[in-house]
Amino acid sequence: MSPAVIHRLKRYRAIVIGDPQKFSLESRIFHTFSFFVLLILVFEVFFNIFIHMYVSAALAFGVLLTQSFFYYLSRSKNKLQLAVILSAVEVNVIKGFGYYYNDGITGATLLLFAASLFILMSVSHKKLWPFLLGFNVLVVVSVIITEYINPDVIKKHYETRGEQFADNIVSYLVTVILLYVGTAAIRQSYTRQKNLADEKALALELLNAEKVKLFSIIAHDLRTPLASVQQYFSVMSEVTIDAHERAEMEKNLVETIGKTQDLLTNLLKWAKNQMDGTSAHLQAVQLSSYLQETTELFQTIAIKKDITLTATADQTVTVRADPDMLQIVIRNLLNNAVKFTQNGGHVELKAVAEGNNCLISIADNGQGIPLSRQADIFSMNTTSTHGTQNEQGTGLGLVLCKDYTELQGGRIWFSSVEKQGTTFYILLPLVQLRLFTE
Repeated sequence: MSPAVIHRLKRYRAIVIGDPQKFSLESRIFHTFSFFVLLILVFEVFFNIFIHMYVSAALAFGVLLTQSFFYYLSRSKNKLQLAVILSAVEVNVIKGFGYYYNDGITGATLLLFAASLFILMSVSHKKLWPFLLGFNVLVVVSVIITEYINPDVIKKHYETRGEQFADNIVSYLVTVILLYVGTAAIRQSYTRQKNLADEKALALELLNAEKVKLFSIIAHDLRTPLASVQQYFSVMSEVTIDAHERAEMEKNLVETIGKTQDLLTNLLKWAKNQMDGTSAHLQAVQLSSYLQETTELFQTIAIKKDITLTATADQTVTVRADPDMLQIVIRNLLNNAVKFTQNGGHVELKAVAEGNNCLISIADNGQGIPLSRQADIFSMNTTSTHGTQNEQGTGLGLVLCKDYTELQGGRIWFSSVEKQGTTFYILLPLVQLRLFTE
């Protein structure tokens, strides 16, 4: 069966049964039963006419009309319990009359009583079960006792033994089909709910793992700089130091505070993204000047390590992106490139148009990423490492880069060879300037 046909069948099924996001499991089972019951009732109307059971045909037609209304109540008005109660009254009362007009105990009505009870109990709330069972048993016992006391109330409509056998066989098949459909619907819905529960459990497990990782980052990476600040002030208050030593300590303290600020920025942005689902505010971003401005922020650090840092982009390259998110991504990737590149190395940032997209690359000839760490590089499972001059990392930067790139409708990946360098790639939708000026 072709994918188009399968898709069409799924769409029709959703129309008949209902969207799982909008209707409860019981509602969808009731709609499934009702749909098949309506098809069966159409068949029963014509079959009873064919075997000259005109009263049974009329009763089947009446059930067809009323059941259509109950299906409408649940499917369109979302009043499942009312539809179930009315269905119970309708089915038992009409089948009770049908029992007298369908050869009583020798007919096929009792099978349909049992099938209808199973259907109604499987789609109703548990508190309705005593009513459904009691009403069904009351009607069945009443018609059987009435026939036993007064056999003349039963109307004989079978003209031949063949018609009687045919009616019983058809009733059996109807009952079996309904039981099969009901069991299959319940089983399928159970499997769907179980899979959904498993997915939620897995998502919760991953979230807990990320939370543990997050707390470990806070415990380790925030405690260290705070200890440095505390140590500095302790030394200042207890030991007399000369101006040169003071200046050196203050320099280290400023660097420590800067790293801590970067950590907190990434940490808070990532946490906000996880808690309330940050959305991207997309607009046209002209990359040439944008990348040049972002690169200049790292020129001072690059000069200290004698790293050549360049940025090139065609003047016409414009992407549809969130400027703030894109800057966070580029800054994190540039920071990593400079951090893991040896003195005298080079880092190159480029942006080129490729069809309807823009490919941004940040390449370095640094120490590269070990193969053992590459699979987890964008996840919370990765561990932070130190740069070529013992620069500290947090392990959050690349997680944030991946989240923000995907929020902008882009894609991020990398290639790396240990001791040879790493290149990170960002693919974003390309936008022509004229689309924003017309």
